[in-house]
Amino acid sequence: MKKNKEIQNIMKDKILEISGMLFARHGYKGVSLSMIAEKVGIRKASLYYYFKNKEDLYFASVERMYDELDFEISKLVAKNIDVNKKMKGVISTYIDFSIKKEKFIRAVIQNFPLRKKQNKKFDNLVKKREKIIEKIKPVIKDCLKKKANGIDLGMMAYVIMGGINIIMEDIIYSGNKDNVNSRDIANKIFMIIVKR
Repeated sequence: MKKNKEIQNIMKDKILEISGMLFARHGYKGVSLSMIAEKVGIRKASLYYYFKNKEDLYFASVERMYDELDFEISKLVAKNIDVNKKMKGVISTYIDFSIKKEKFIRAVIQNFPLRKKQNKKFDNLVKKREKIIEKIKPVIKDCLKKKANGIDLGMMAYVIMGGINIIMEDIIYSGNKDNVNSRDIANKIFMIIVKR
C-alpha cells in the first residue's frame, strides 16, 4: 500500500513537471491533456486519476512552483547567519528562481484561465504567495532594526519582490539573463532597502 502511494506521488510529480514545461512553452491554450499524456508516457485517461481537468492540472503546476520557491526561501530563512547576509540571500534566491522558472512564470502571468468559478483556486495561490511573504517579513524587520517601526513589512516585501520582477523582466526580455549576477543585484537592492 505504502509503495503504491510512493509510485503515485512519483507519477504525479512527473505529470506536474512535464505539464509545467509544456504550459511554459505553449501557453495554457496551446496545451492539451493528450499532449501532456503523450510526453509523460501514459494514456490520457490516466491523467484523470490525478487531475479532474486541464485547469486543475494548470493550477497544480502553478502551486508546485510556489511550493518550490517557498522551500528555497524557508531553507535560507532557517539558516543561522547574519541578518544582512540572510536578506541578500533572500533577494538573490528570488532572482535565481525567477531565471530558472522564467518561461513558466511568464506563461502563468500571460495565460491564467480567468473564470469566476476559479476564485477558490486563485485564493489558494494567493495564500501560498502570502506564506512566502510572511517568511520574508521578519528578515526585513531584523535588517531594518529601528527603521522598521511604522513600516508595513508585508507591503515592503511585496515592493521588493515586485521590483525584482520588473528588473528580471527587463533583463530577460533584453536577452541578458545569462549575464545576471544575482549577488550583485541583491547587494544593490539591499543598499536601497537599508540605506543608513
